[in-house]
Amino acid sequence: MPTSLRFRLLALFAAVSAWILVAVGGIVRVTESGLGCPDWPLCEGNVIPAQSRAPLIEFSHRATTTLVTLLVFVTAVWAWRAYRSRRDITIPAITAVLFIPLQALLGAVVVWLELPPWIVAVHFVIGMLFLAATVVAAGRAWQRPVAASRTFVRTAWVGAVTSLVLVLLGAAVVATHADEACGRQWPACNGGFASGGSLAVLQVAHRSFAYAVAAIAVVLAVLAWRGRGPWLAGAVTLAAVVAQIGFGISLVLVEEHTLAHRVLEILHIAGAGAVWAALVAVAAFLGPPAAPAPARAFAAPVRTR
Repeated sequence: MPTSLRFRLLALFAAVSAWILVAVGGIVRVTESGLGCPDWPLCEGNVIPAQSRAPLIEFSHRATTTLVTLLVFVTAVWAWRAYRSRRDITIPAITAVLFIPLQALLGAVVVWLELPPWIVAVHFVIGMLFLAATVVAAGRAWQRPVAASRTFVRTAWVGAVTSLVLVLLGAAVVATHADEACGRQWPACNGGFASGGSLAVLQVAHRSFAYAVAAIAVVLAVLAWRGRGPWLAGAVTLAAVVAQIGFGISLVLVEEHTLAHRVLEILHIAGAGAVWAALVAVAAFLGPPAAPAPARAFAAPVRTR
């Protein structure tokens, strides 16, 4: 069953807003505004916080969450009411809704326990899974027949899985402060490949999966250039990965505790969401047809002279 343009736009807006939420969450973390509102769900006992930086930044995150929740909920209800037979759309749309109370609980725990690193990391990972669910729903809603080889589609799915591992490693790096384990060296780490202990190994593992995602993006771009997949999918994915790697390398080389370093941290978090969303979107959009045409009951008669 084809979807209406209004539904496709709604699903797209929900996915884009979920990515914006990831970026805003990055601003909260980098500016250390996670406790800008020391209570939950209110902020300093008020619905709207005082006019100071940390509370306003944290409040902007909560306000964005409210908007995203509304868009995702409406998308799921619309999908269930109008496209119930399209399980490839309804399942991810409803899954996204189910992630919302879990994220709200984790967000409250983060505030109540005053930013425990591993809970913050889990909160980020669940947020990325939430983003993926909205992207899959949108990708399947917009799916149209396009020329793409099996190799291209499989490569896109391998890229999405590899990117998920990269996200998990990135969350672990932040939670353990392993981002500083290699000092200001790249591609080396403390004068070797992974010298400096377990945290250095974790940092190098994160870098290695980033290289793997970059290689997959190059393969997709080459396949698209050879006509074995949509050129836009290959180009956008490669551009997102190249930009993200640039942010990551710059973070290592730029001096810490500077404005430039903070901006790069925010861009790196937003870029992680963009790369993950791009690979998931390509895989979802190019997945197997949602409703294959039914086979004819009888073959057409053969004309004979």
